[in-house]
Amino acid sequence: MDLFDLHCDTPFEMYKKKTGLLDGPLHISLKKTERYPRYAQVMAIWTQHSLESEAAWEQFHAIYRDFISKIPPKKAALCRSAADYRQAAALGKRPLFLAVEGASLLCGKLERLSVLYELGVRFLTLVWRETDIIGGAFDTSEPLTPFGREVVKACFALGIVVDLSHASDAVTEECLDLAAAAGRAVAATHSNSRSVYPHPRNLTDEAAKKIAACGGLVGISMAPQHLDEPGEANIQSVCRHIQHDLSLGIGGHLAFGCDFDGIDKTPAGIRDVSDLFKVAGALKKEGIPDETLQALCYGNAERFILANL
Repeated sequence: MDLFDLHCDTPFEMYKKKTGLLDGPLHISLKKTERYPRYAQVMAIWTQHSLESEAAWEQFHAIYRDFISKIPPKKAALCRSAADYRQAAALGKRPLFLAVEGASLLCGKLERLSVLYELGVRFLTLVWRETDIIGGAFDTSEPLTPFGREVVKACFALGIVVDLSHASDAVTEECLDLAAAAGRAVAATHSNSRSVYPHPRNLTDEAAKKIAACGGLVGISMAPQHLDEPGEANIQSVCRHIQHDLSLGIGGHLAFGCDFDGIDKTPAGIRDVSDLFKVAGALKKEGIPDETLQALCYGNAERFILANL
């Protein structure tokens, strides 16, 4: 199988643990992805929630510099556009895309969004936890703030994909309305199904279908706490979320967004990115056609990149 994953926190972990991208102990390394003939990854720089906003902005730049320095130029390439993606693939390099997880680091300064864009950020997870200058996260019922609405509209104008993972239902609904009005696609890069497991971090069926309707993507996460009861998450848990989303008719808008290196534990049977092929194998045994599996594992995300970047 090929693999195009929509979310990991590897840059933060590489920075914190002083390890590299080529090989190492993290969930993701280029060595671990050798199993996949084609592999592409959206890599997020997390806004550390315990930091004051200005300190988080400074830390982003430190992690960014560290991340860029660790991309082996013969093996991988940071991509800012569909053209960059095609070029990297043609040269046999692993295409990497950059995300920011937690827009509070903007500190109320909208012009900083353009700075992020110029540095190559193409995905923005709006919130992470609680309420901040952008709006409410999944553990609140708060909507977007006025500044949050400006950020969403500016993302649409610049060409940064708005990521609804971690958002409250109110923020999700408002962003979907704004996306429909702007004719733009949004994503939930690492969000499972609330119908399968009722965690507030997971998406409602209505939200998942609206994301698909605007041309967006839903990424299936490996976070055990969002998959199943405590201590029960395994490969079959992952399959249940995928099967449910397929039953909603959104198979053309489904991908993986594993959250590797952003989760302390993984589902039983999956140690790291090198084991993800086991999910595809289990789904095939359940009767999912190869064409659907290829779309889930790579094709849907590739089509989204080509259409939106």
